Amino acid sequence: MSQVSAGSEVVASRRQWLSRCFWSAVALVTAGIVGPLTGYFVGPLLRRRADTRVRLGAVSDFTADRPQRVEFVLRQRDGWVTEEGRHAAWVVRRGAEILVFDPRCTHLGCAYHWHAETSQFLCPCHDGLYDLEGRVVGGPPPRPLDTYAATVEGSDLLVVPTPRRRG
Repeated sequence: MSQVSAGSEVVASRRQWLSRCFWSAVALVTAGIVGPLTGYFVGPLLRRRADTRVRLGAVSDFTADRPQRVEFVLRQRDGWVTEEGRHAAWVVRRGAEILVFDPRCTHLGCAYHWHAETSQFLCPCHDGLYDLEGRVVGGPPPRPLDTYAATVEGSDLLVVPTPRRRG
């Protein structure tokens, strides 16, 4: 029993009607699964990233050729939760250039400090020494100090607190 014609109107058989209902249901279920999955994978690409830059202060607050340790709070959102963490950085102003160093030694990740008498950064864990520009001048560190990407907007110093390795 295929189709029965009633004048100019075409009437579908019960089998064709059930087949259309079945495939319509399959299409709805597929769309219900594929739609959210597509949103899950493509959504982050289309979403505008939050500004991860942190203000460290006015550029005029940093004295030339004298490193200053700056502490800041970094807020990170993870779903509905916002976590706050205290972080630090060393800021060195060399004329127009500003270097912002990660506060951990590149040898074992210990905290280092500025030693004013020798004009060097000193890591007390294994006597690692760095100069004012973060280059290794003594001890076991394998590479220069890691830096943060720094920009100046107006009179403010902004950093992205993600360590970047230097060669």
